[in-house]
Amino acid sequence: MDKRDDPFIILRKMIFIEAKNCKIAKFCDAFLILFYSLVQLLDIYYMSKNFSISLLIRYSPITIMYLLIIIAAVISVGLDKEIIEAYTVCCKIRWPMNVVKKQTQIKLKKKCQIINAGLSCTVPLFLVTIISTFPYFGSERDLFICVEVFEAYFGEWSFIPYYFCFAASPFFYYHFFRITFVLVYAFLHAQLQYLLIEEYLFETYETDEAKGWKYLQDTRYQQEIGKSLQLCISQHIALKQFVKKTVDLVLIGMPFFLVFGVLLLTSLLAFITNFEDITSNILKIRILLAAGCSLCITIVFCWIGQQLINVTSDIFFSLGGASWYFWNRDNMKTLLMFLINCTENESVVFAGICLNYELFLSVVRLTVSYTLVLYNLQKQ
Repeated sequence: MDKRDDPFIILRKMIFIEAKNCKIAKFCDAFLILFYSLVQLLDIYYMSKNFSISLLIRYSPITIMYLLIIIAAVISVGLDKEIIEAYTVCCKIRWPMNVVKKQTQIKLKKKCQIINAGLSCTVPLFLVTIISTFPYFGSERDLFICVEVFEAYFGEWSFIPYYFCFAASPFFYYHFFRITFVLVYAFLHAQLQYLLIEEYLFETYETDEAKGWKYLQDTRYQQEIGKSLQLCISQHIALKQFVKKTVDLVLIGMPFFLVFGVLLLTSLLAFITNFEDITSNILKIRILLAAGCSLCITIVFCWIGQQLINVTSDIFFSLGGASWYFWNRDNMKTLLMFLINCTENESVVFAGICLNYELFLSVVRLTVSYTLVLYNLQKQ
């Protein structure tokens, strides 16, 4: 498939850039990871020395967020080679749109456009959230504990790490954005390829009712059915291998994203429940935007995981609708083998936790429960 025919080309341009292979870019990435890691260690040390529930609730959202971004940056940089390899495999195995009829192509392209539009809406949200954190829009002291930490440990030189921290933050946030949408991009293509197999099978099943049982004696028809099934099986196997490779990469970061993601949502919600004690409007806007981004990413992750389960199960049901009674014995055996290969759905599972809609509901329930605990602790 030609890269120019990529239905998710805008998403690909945002996450696969040639500069990532440059030594200077890699050095800058490593320096930013080291700098922000040291800043967070210093912040955590300062919070432990001056610990209180109010301090924890006020500064934990940004602290947890930066820890999550640091982990995402390490994964993004460390697995850059594996990500490019997976992308290369995807380009080699994927079918072009023209394997199905024109009407089906239009339907699939329209679906891709809707997905692109939905994902594009998240980009302005991320940008507005990042821009809102700049010092120009208001004091950072009530949200970022690093301001107080820099003043405490660097004195009159505190402006140097302070301005560098906020000036370099958009480049650092990009790693979190990139690793998030690498997963989305990979599974969107897997979803599209499964849909192409499904539609290709439906077109293969089309028969002339007037001909009926005469298909059993039609040698050419039986050969075409056999070739189509073998083509779909080989593509299905290649897709399963690609999805497995991608899932293995996802599982490296999934435990961190689950733990820190729940903590981040909890801390943000706990902060929001104490809005009556906050007089700064810009602080409220920043927290609400951060909460919106966190919730948006959680929804996208769970949605893409659920879509992977749905499209792989649809292949099985599409095979069940085959006109197998018009096929010869060899084609029936091939169909049976294909059915056996499709009995297990593809999914992203870590320690029994599956990335789907149920996970989103579980995260919401867990977040609300922990928030109520923190709220009661502060009131006491």
